[in-house]
Amino acid sequence: MKKKLFFYGVLVVLVFAITEVLSFGFFTVFRDRFTFHDVDLYRLEAAALGQAQQKYDQVLGWSNHYDTPYGERPLPRIHGNALISTYGDSYTHCDEVGDDETWQAYLSRSLGADVLNFGVGGFGTGQSYLRFNNEFSRHRTPFVTLGLITENINRTVNVYRPFYYPETQLRLSKPRFLLQDGALKLQDNPVQDLEQLPRLGDNQFLRAIGTNDWWYNRDNYPELRFPYSAILLNKRMWKETLLGKVAAPVDDVNPRPWEALWRQQEPRQLMFALFERFAAEARRQGATPLILVMPQREDVKAFLRSGRRADDLEIIMQHCGAAGLHCLEFVSLFAAHVDKEKPWTVGRLFMRAHVSPVGNRLIAGRIADWISEQR
Repeated sequence: MKKKLFFYGVLVVLVFAITEVLSFGFFTVFRDRFTFHDVDLYRLEAAALGQAQQKYDQVLGWSNHYDTPYGERPLPRIHGNALISTYGDSYTHCDEVGDDETWQAYLSRSLGADVLNFGVGGFGTGQSYLRFNNEFSRHRTPFVTLGLITENINRTVNVYRPFYYPETQLRLSKPRFLLQDGALKLQDNPVQDLEQLPRLGDNQFLRAIGTNDWWYNRDNYPELRFPYSAILLNKRMWKETLLGKVAAPVDDVNPRPWEALWRQQEPRQLMFALFERFAAEARRQGATPLILVMPQREDVKAFLRSGRRADDLEIIMQHCGAAGLHCLEFVSLFAAHVDKEKPWTVGRLFMRAHVSPVGNRLIAGRIADWISEQR
C-alpha cells in the first residue's frame, strides 16, 4: 500500500513538473500573444509623454484642440446659422475621413445650416455628456445629439484607458460617473494638472486609480510567474485566446468583444441615467435632444446574417421607447443599403474601422429626415 501511494505521489509530482516546464516554456516564448497582469503594461512611458500632453484636457481627460470658435471640428463651409450640435466619440468626430466627408458636413449642406461637430476619439458616453454639459450653453442650438457605439458602455466605467485596452495609443486618465442611490455622481479626472501627467508612469499611482476602474485586473489577468501551470486555469486567458489577441477581432473600438456589459445591471443603468440626464439638460436649455447609435461593420454583418438587431442595440432602443427618448440607430439603415446578393459590399460603407463617406451620406440623410419630421 505504501509503495502504491509513493508511486502515485511520484507520478503526480512528475506530471506537475512536466506541465510546469511546458507551461513555462510556452508562455515565455509566446508571452506577446497574451495579456499578463503587470502594472508596467499600463505605464505612460517618457517617450509617449509629449503625445499625451498634446491631447490632455484637465476636465475631460483628453480632447481635440481645433482653432475654431468653439473648438469644434472645422466645417468646409460656414452658413452662419447653427442648427445642431453633435457630441460623441470617434464615430461622431468621423475619424478616417476629411472635414468635407463627415456626416455633419453632408447634413450641413442638406439643411443649409451649420452642424457643429464636438466628437472626440476614444470618448466614453460619460465624457461626451460632460463636454455637452460644460460647453453647450456657450453655443446653444435648436437640436443636440449624443452619439455612441454599443461598445461605449465599456469605456464609461473606465478611469485609465490602458486598463481597458493595454495596447491603446491614448494613454491618459479620464473622469467617470458613478450611479449612487439612483443619482449620477462625477469622479473627476485623477490627473488634474498637466504637470501631473508623469504620475501615470508611477506604478503606485496606477494601482490607486485602479480601485475606481471597472477593468483594472477585473478578470484576474494571469501573472507570468510560478506556478506557470496555473495560467492554464485562468478564464481570462482562454477568453483572450479564443476572441482576443490570438484571434481577431480586437482593435481600438472593440477591445473586449467577450464582455456583455449591456446585460449587467450596474453599467446598463449608468448608461441609461446618462441618456436621461442629457435629454433633460438639453430640454432645459431649449433644445431637442437626439441619441444616435452609430453602426459598426460587425453590427451590420450580424444584422444581415440574422435579419434582426443585436441584443445590445435592441436593449438601447427598447429603453429609448420606454423612456420617451428620441433615438436613431443606423445598423438597419446600413443593412438595407447592402446588396443581399453581394454581402461583401458592406465594405463600401466603412473605412478601416469607421464610417466611409458613402456611409456618412446615409447617416446625414436619415437625420435630415428626422429633423424634417420634428419640424
